[in-house]
Amino acid sequence: MAAYVVGTLLVVILVVHYGEAIMCHRCLSAFGGCGDDVVWRMYPWKDCGDSYCVKVIEKIPGEEPRYLRECEDTLLKSTIHRLRMPVLRRHGYCVPARKNDPYNPNDSIDSRYTYCFCNDWNGCNSVSTVRISVSFILASLAAVLLFKWL
Repeated sequence: MAAYVVGTLLVVILVVHYGEAIMCHRCLSAFGGCGDDVVWRMYPWKDCGDSYCVKVIEKIPGEEPRYLRECEDTLLKSTIHRLRMPVLRRHGYCVPARKNDPYNPNDSIDSRYTYCFCNDWNGCNSVSTVRISVSFILASLAAVLLFKWL
């Protein structure tokens, strides 16, 4: 009987796993459907781990705004975004970019670029739940019932 309990606990431990991830879309406004209203079906999801989904809006006078959607950790690999990205990053914040002008240190905001951060649902989601594989649960339940009847 003890081997049965240990075996069942081992199966449950192997089946239950903890997941924490955010899925973000990656696109540029140069592609169709990646403007302010995104056609979500057109762009692949990327697992961004525990970072933020970021939307960068570039406003050029006389032109349509340009959009870039990407994971925060991927943008930080680019020197341009690493220098421009605001230090304050919170869910739901849209903040103007930093201006790193050594000749004018008092002018610290570049209003042409806006960085928006989110992490509450896929495309802006933070999954922090216990996920259980249904097929393994059914197999475990069948094994328990089989051992009970034998």
